Amino acid sequence: MKDTVWFVQPKSKELVTPYELHQGSDRILAAQPFTVSMVAAVVAEDLDGIFRGKNDILVLTKSSMGEQPLVERIHFFEGEVPKGHPIRHMLAENVFVSDDYNGIDKLWLELNVVEVDTDTGERKAALRAFQVLASTAGAVFPAMLPYAFGASAAVGIIEKLISALEKNKHVVKVPFALYPGDPRPGKPPLQKGTYVCFAQPQDPSGFRLHSSGLLSSGDEPSEVSYSVFDIAPVKQLSPKFVISQKVATLLTQMQKGNQNSAIATIDFLSDTLSQYSNFKKLNRYLELKGKQNPTDEEKTLMSEIEKVEILKPFLPKG
Repeated sequence: MKDTVWFVQPKSKELVTPYELHQGSDRILAAQPFTVSMVAAVVAEDLDGIFRGKNDILVLTKSSMGEQPLVERIHFFEGEVPKGHPIRHMLAENVFVSDDYNGIDKLWLELNVVEVDTDTGERKAALRAFQVLASTAGAVFPAMLPYAFGASAAVGIIEKLISALEKNKHVVKVPFALYPGDPRPGKPPLQKGTYVCFAQPQDPSGFRLHSSGLLSSGDEPSEVSYSVFDIAPVKQLSPKFVISQKVATLLTQMQKGNQNSAIATIDFLSDTLSQYSNFKKLNRYLELKGKQNPTDEEKTLMSEIEKVEILKPFLPKG
């Protein structure tokens, strides 16, 4: 059977169905944090003439938890990328972060590779803009770009990138959903582990993922395009990224507003959501504190909340 998304068997590193739970992996449980992150992407020869030589490449994702809107993130942007060149160690690797999974929502993901035509000056300016946002927020959220760069000289470059995304010039586009609970027909479980997404449906026989994060077929590097992402039951970054993610979600929910809005809009929303997030954490802690037999995951979550400095004066003693 052929499919576009496969799960990496933890021991053999071969590709197996994501629609079953596998030995060495575990479901993501309620009250657990988890992080989805990009591992690698390769644009290979099977794209039949779409690429001609070296190109400007965007690697981006969309993600949604439950009924939330799809939020875009840009993970990689670079010019003059040759065919078959492995894209790893992306400046912005984080796809989605949950600091307290509710145990009932599905996670929806879409992995994309986009070709963008830019000249040398545009490429350099866009790369600088990408690096600034990636270093401050941990990922570039296109929903934030009109606000963050509305008054700067880079606005034309950012608008060009956004325009490229809106035109759907996707070379690789793989949508996929993961569901809570035990496996059910057509509903792969949300479990920790590594996943491989192909540009076109593939028979998994002969493929193997190496510790480098790259795929081989037989003894040779894969000749088909693919992306690799990982789900880990940990929160692998600072609260700042989680807040930026929530801001991007909020902005995505809103209709497109004034393109000349200042960065102060983002600062205001970040501060508001930060305070609201701390309030929610405090309420969650009190809820778990009142349980007679909290789970190990709930105890771990309580320990994490206890480390938040601003909340320490409000936590019950003993």
